[in-house]
Amino acid sequence: MKKIFLSLLFGVTFAYSKVNVIVSIAPQKAYVEQIGKGLVNTTLLVPIGSNPNYYEPKASQMIAIEKADVYFTIGGHFEKAWLPRIKDQNKNMEIFDCSKEIHRIDMKFNKKPKKFSSKQLPFKDIHVWITPKNIEQIGKNIYETLVRYDEKNKAQYKKNYESFVEKARKTDDKIKEILKNVEKGSKFMVFHPAWGYFAKEYHLEQIAIEVEGKEPKPSEMEKMIKKARAYKVKAILTQPEFSRKGANLIAQELDIKVVGISPLNPKWSKNLITLAHSIANNR
Repeated sequence: MKKIFLSLLFGVTFAYSKVNVIVSIAPQKAYVEQIGKGLVNTTLLVPIGSNPNYYEPKASQMIAIEKADVYFTIGGHFEKAWLPRIKDQNKNMEIFDCSKEIHRIDMKFNKKPKKFSSKQLPFKDIHVWITPKNIEQIGKNIYETLVRYDEKNKAQYKKNYESFVEKARKTDDKIKEILKNVEKGSKFMVFHPAWGYFAKEYHLEQIAIEVEGKEPKPSEMEKMIKKARAYKVKAILTQPEFSRKGANLIAQELDIKVVGISPLNPKWSKNLITLAHSIANNR
């Protein structure tokens, strides 16, 4: 009787075991949970509202890492500082860059940070997840990885993934509709240049306010105001993870809006549609 009970218990445990996943940022968590709905346990390393560049994983997160099957990285510079500790914490965990197969573009700063000299390679933009097409590729990478760990639930993963792809494509269609009257090459102003992939995808150009990751000095601010006026900028996009002081000053001078929007928002479809409306100035 005891053997039968243990067999049944083991069978139930096996049947309901989930894939344990670690992700770096909130949008990744949303993708994993949409594709692995009910089949995964997901731990987020960087809380919403935190700047990944300055965040250190907590003890509770390191415990979750001990139990993880896979860590989906996003190819961020901030992850490099964590990886040695994370690898030591769980040598059996797979580390997989879910941005694999996405072509990286250079990040366009107002002024390149001093720590990246002209002799070094171009500073690559890590914000690959802010276009529907890139999100679709990230979803594909996540789907294929989850299936490798949980083959028996492939049909469910596939169904979820197909819904995910449909949502990404509808989001792309909606963005194109919103931007249809926006001229190619139109410029929008941001504090931190996080929207380069979006700009490239929809034939736009972002102008960054920050200088070497900091607020611009008065002389630099004056140049930015002239630039914004010349380009007829209608709004300035800011992130909660960064200061908005400079953006507010420019907006007051030109009597334009400051729109708070973060590339780390987990409501990725709504967030990108909001971005398109902000650029088209028809929210």
